[in-house]
Amino acid sequence: MRKMSSLLVATGLVAGGLVTGAGALGIAVAPAWGLNAKSCVSANLKVSLGTVQGTAGTIYHPIVFTNVGSLACTIFGVPVIQPVSGTGHRAVGPPARNLSMGEMPAMHLLVKGRSVSVAFGVTETGNYTRSTCVPRAADGVVVSVGSFLHSRYVHLPIDVCTKRTSISTKLITAGTTGY
Repeated sequence: MRKMSSLLVATGLVAGGLVTGAGALGIAVAPAWGLNAKSCVSANLKVSLGTVQGTAGTIYHPIVFTNVGSLACTIFGVPVIQPVSGTGHRAVGPPARNLSMGEMPAMHLLVKGRSVSVAFGVTETGNYTRSTCVPRAADGVVVSVGSFLHSRYVHLPIDVCTKRTSISTKLITAGTTGY
């Protein structure tokens, strides 16, 4: 039976596309199918920003989730990201739009010190007319990921539209680049 379940896990890894060169380099996370690790919890996740990348009017700020706990844990999904301002973290405009609708999330196993990330896209407000955008400054974002991470503030001064969505998020992916 053990041999059969190992074969099923290996087949699932290949079919799920989780066996990558990045994992072999030690910069990604290990696949989580077939393991008994518990779900990650807020207390064990450090949230930080990765290296900013830009393209055609959109700046991507990778949001990085690192396991700082002593045990391995699993995480998956699409973060809810809300731009905020002030000490009370008042919402500024709508939350980030999920660009991965219809895609299957991959479960990631985070051993201590390993990270996953998401590409958080901020479209420049100048790409829209002022009347359809109504731009405002936010001093940061509040990030949540299902039951794994609850409302963590990340300092990130950005300008966003308040009448339309000008920010986006995707599925969590291995590594720290968001892609």
